[in-house]
Amino acid sequence: MLPYFVLHYIMPIPAIVQKKVKGTTWYHQRFDGAPLYMVPVCEAEVMREARKPAGTEADVRVGFFTDGKADWYLDMRDVRRGARIVVERAKHDASISTKLLRAWRDDEHAFQKFFDNFSKVRLKMLSDSKLLSLAERWHTLFVRRVTSSAIIDHFALGTDMLIAKMLRAELGGTDKESDFTKIFSTVTAPAHQSFINKAEMELLKIAIKLPSSSKQLAKYQQRYFWLHNNYFRAQELSKKFFQREIERWQNSGANLLAKYKQLRDMPANNVRKKIQLLKKHKLSRHLRTLLKISEDFTWWQDERKRSTFLNIHLGSKILGEMARRRKYNPELMKYLMPFEIKLMFLKGSPSVEDLRKRQRGCVMVVWRGGYCVAIGRDIDRLRHLMFTAKTRDAVRDVRGLSASVGKAVGRVKIVGSVKEINKVNKGDILVAVMTRPDYIIGIKKAAAIVTNEGGITCHAAIVSRELGIPCIIGTKIATEVFKDGDLVEVNANHGVVKKISVHK
Repeated sequence: MLPYFVLHYIMPIPAIVQKKVKGTTWYHQRFDGAPLYMVPVCEAEVMREARKPAGTEADVRVGFFTDGKADWYLDMRDVRRGARIVVERAKHDASISTKLLRAWRDDEHAFQKFFDNFSKVRLKMLSDSKLLSLAERWHTLFVRRVTSSAIIDHFALGTDMLIAKMLRAELGGTDKESDFTKIFSTVTAPAHQSFINKAEMELLKIAIKLPSSSKQLAKYQQRYFWLHNNYFRAQELSKKFFQREIERWQNSGANLLAKYKQLRDMPANNVRKKIQLLKKHKLSRHLRTLLKISEDFTWWQDERKRSTFLNIHLGSKILGEMARRRKYNPELMKYLMPFEIKLMFLKGSPSVEDLRKRQRGCVMVVWRGGYCVAIGRDIDRLRHLMFTAKTRDAVRDVRGLSASVGKAVGRVKIVGSVKEINKVNKGDILVAVMTRPDYIIGIKKAAAIVTNEGGITCHAAIVSRELGIPCIIGTKIATEVFKDGDLVEVNANHGVVKKISVHK
């Protein structure tokens, strides 16, 4: 486990942290999250190990947390360096992604086995020492499972513009921007089913069979009760929840069989269209390799998301039992650092009041030499070191990378948390720093998606293509330029979002 520092407002931010965060460019993500569930991912990302190509690991990660929301920052120097290393290796090794996937297979299987067997564990019957050992094993297995994260994220976020630039140069005679965007969307489309789509397909199969089998639904619930988890909260969806979803589908009048076939055939159709384009356009070996890596990493990234959802369930159960025994509030335990789990369980430290302060607002920095968590004035001090003031008031349009073609006009709805997703109505333009699987209810109502961040393998890019709605990613400033209720035109054929009128 990494060394750590716990800071309070009267203590200075370590000089090493100040040096690492000052004067750099940050890639920003916003989602529902808590420190306890993010630190293991950070430990994994900064860790050096033999399986990782040297230099693809992260040097620093920073997270600001307030009442269940997280603002997460990746140093773009890490992103660019990690992407560059994979791109260079791909010039000489066309099978690099296959080898990387194989290298993590055992750890991914070990974590999955731990999850599959967890329901057999009778937590209340474990001694304190065995419960602590279980918590340590949970932490270790997940960290080992996700040490590949930095490779995936750095490649995905650091190569989107490079791949677009290479593709544009090699296509040569593509006159219309919309033609290029269609080609780009096709060659970067996912070739595998996402776990969200697999779950929807299985439920559709149950819904199509009338009457729906109660036994089948019970088995389905056992497989997918975790679908609405995120980095902050674990939810156990009930059999009744999925039954209501089936009833909603059946009452909608939609052709469920056609919907099932459309989802089932989507990856094969994507692959078929991709092969046709690659035959038509003589792309270089290097670009083809990068597209293959992107395809493989899209699947890998989705599997990581799935494992994260499973991990949150495990954590909620283990920590819930610890909280019960020590009469701690389980919600406050989400603001512990991993090393503090044992301290809390054995010594009652940190105090409930300290954890409440973190819940109201804290910042976490993880680097290769350790990590720290700070509250109070240090939050503003760190923000001041990281950012400079910018104004967006005069901006009326933004540009980004088109992930899914098309045009749409609608009212903006800014979404910063799953708690806000219900404000999205049919035909709205969903604008977010980034989207996540737990936003899917709102995404399905949206006429288009616009994000500040994201690469060609990001969630918004994938789901927009699946739903056939326009999507522009990587605008950097959309959530600052637009406000709820603004009327905008999304032209994903050209990567532009224009403000038509301002909401009064």
